[in-house]
Formats: sequence, C-alpha cells, structure tokens
Amino acid sequence: MSNVVSLRCARERAWQPSGGSNGHAFKGLGQSVWKSKTTERDGRIASNQKLLQRLEAENAKLRENVVELALQIQALRDRTRTLTA
Repeated sequence: MSNVVSLRCARERAWQPSGGSNGHAFKGLGQSVWKSKTTERDGRIASNQKLLQRLEAENAKLRENVVELALQIQALRDRTRTLTA
C-alpha cells in the first residue's frame, strides 16, 4: 500500500510546475496524455457495449431454449401420466 501512496506522490510532484514557470510547463504533454487516455477509455467502452449486446442476445436465446425444454419436459410427464393411468 505504501508503494501506491509513494507512486501517487511521485506523479503529483512530477506534474507540478517548477519554480519560475508560468504554470503551463506540462500543458501539451498533459493534454496528449489525457487525449490518449480518453481515446483508450472510449475504445474500451465501445468494446464493452458490443460485448454486452452480444451477451444479452445470447442470454435471450438461452432463455428461449430453457422455456422450450421445460415445455418438452412437461409434455413428456403428461404423456407418461396418461400411459400409466
């Protein structure tokens, strides 16, 4: 846990402007990193949405199969009762 805290502190210090700077020393770098992270995140979101849609469609098909199997089981039970009665 202390490694995480020290890493976080190191990052914060690295992004602080040095003395005499106008405060924009890392502006371009920061924007490109932000844009890269945003693009990466957007790609993951789109990928996750496609995966979710595929899983939902597969889930719907499986539910239909379960209902069909339950109806077949019920029909077999009914037929068995009719034959044994």
